[in-house]
Amino acid sequence: MFRHPRLYQIKRFLIEDVIWGFLLSRVFRLDAHPLPDLAAKYAGRQVLVGACGPGDDITGPPIVGAASVTAFDLSPGFAQVCARRRPEWSVFCGDLLAIPHADDAFEVSVLYSSLHHVPADAEEVLAEIARVTRGRIVLLEGLVPERGITRFLLLLWYRLVDGGHHYYTEGELLERIERLGLRVESSARYSPIRHMWLADLTPTPGDTLGP
Repeated sequence: MFRHPRLYQIKRFLIEDVIWGFLLSRVFRLDAHPLPDLAAKYAGRQVLVGACGPGDDITGPPIVGAASVTAFDLSPGFAQVCARRRPEWSVFCGDLLAIPHADDAFEVSVLYSSLHHVPADAEEVLAEIARVTRGRIVLLEGLVPERGITRFLLLLWYRLVDGGHHYYTEGELLERIERLGLRVESSARYSPIRHMWLADLTPTPGDTLGP
């Protein structure tokens, strides 16, 4: 039900403001570990935003200062809302597995909190993103531990409110990234429980970015 733009906004408010911002950060006094400002990565560049949702900044750092931004979402409702909210962007309805652009069309591609919502394996998604990217991929994804109570609680929470298909461990994503010939140039964990993984993916030395 959270695929509807209005219900999505309610969900994001509950997660970001109530659970992370108030309950965990203020009541339990956990360090917020906020996401950093990534404006320098986008400044003056041609940027692709995959699975853009309604075009808000809630699930990841804002995209500002780019020379141009092309964004798409599989949901027509989200694409319409994003186009209204971001008139300076070029927004269309499209599939992460079949991006209608030429190889190396973008300098930076962005994928915020989306891999777990795609039925196909993350390797297929990243391969298609890499195909159209000649620079770097900025990936933000919520990870689950390999075992333990935190894994159980996160998966239970996701099942109740998120409706995703597969929630990856860091090791699972690293395996797929390596198979695609990409390397993790930098990465860090964010959020009060450090489950949000922000990584820069670039070609391995001597390779072009792509599958």
